[in-house]
Amino acid sequence: MDNNSTGIVLVVDDSLLICKQIVSALREEPLIIVEAHNGQEAVDMVRQHQPDLILLDVVLPDTDGYTLITSLKAADKNEAAIVYLTSKDKDEDVIRGFALGACDYIKKPFAKGELKSRVHAHLMIKRQKDELNRQNKELRNNMEKLNYMAFRDGLTGLYNRRYVVGDLIDDMHVHKKEKRENVLILADIDDFKKVNDTYGHDAGDMALVCIANILEGACRNHRVVRWGGEEFLMILFEVTRDEAFALSESIRSEVESFIIFSEEQSFSCTLTLGLQVYQEEKGIEESINCADKALYYGKRHGKNRSVWYDEIVE
Repeated sequence: MDNNSTGIVLVVDDSLLICKQIVSALREEPLIIVEAHNGQEAVDMVRQHQPDLILLDVVLPDTDGYTLITSLKAADKNEAAIVYLTSKDKDEDVIRGFALGACDYIKKPFAKGELKSRVHAHLMIKRQKDELNRQNKELRNNMEKLNYMAFRDGLTGLYNRRYVVGDLIDDMHVHKKEKRENVLILADIDDFKKVNDTYGHDAGDMALVCIANILEGACRNHRVVRWGGEEFLMILFEVTRDEAFALSESIRSEVESFIIFSEEQSFSCTLTLGLQVYQEEKGIEESINCADKALYYGKRHGKNRSVWYDEIVE
């Protein structure tokens, strides 16, 4: 019988007669029934079979069901339902069993019909619970995908502007340390319209993807945003001014030397980059605006360069 198409029931009882009675009562059910006759066997069987339902005797030769349930749950990856089978039926015994995580309590000697109906009911509840868990997992996965798509650019896979509006400030607060800064770098591909006009829009898209990969590879501990069109925003966390400028120049040099192939054509691009230390009192919008001014100062003075905002001279 296929384990994936039927329920698995583990019977934990040191009495071979009780085990035989249980097997007989459930003979006509589409179940796989396995047995354990002491606590260690029970734990081993749970690890091996991952049952859907455990019928657990309270009195065992090497332990008791109240102690054993903790070990069974630790070995269980399938969230099996546990039903105590015992002659102990005092209120305190029942309460103790439920408190430890059992879902039912059947008194010995039991009627076959009662056992069969309770096993059937608990397996049905287990299947419903499994299906609900599956749906919840699927829903969480879909939500994660939607959240990813909401904060990512469709072409390059980089963060988009929603990230800046939503989570960037929190990320910068986490990373702010004394004597180190969070630095914004706004980069623009030089003469990108000429790339599209000369080589076509598919080649332009290829250039955007290639440059995005270069930026992301250089900024693994930071964030890269496709700011719009051919503009990219890099947020560098916990860097000095020298480190930020060195990274900007490294990126500029790598992009300049990178050959982009599209169909039978090849070409390269350059970047102009504007840098600004994030200042909380100015806010994110004004800090990006300063980086933008530095960027366009660089555009007006030869392109293919990195420029600090506080070093520009109008």
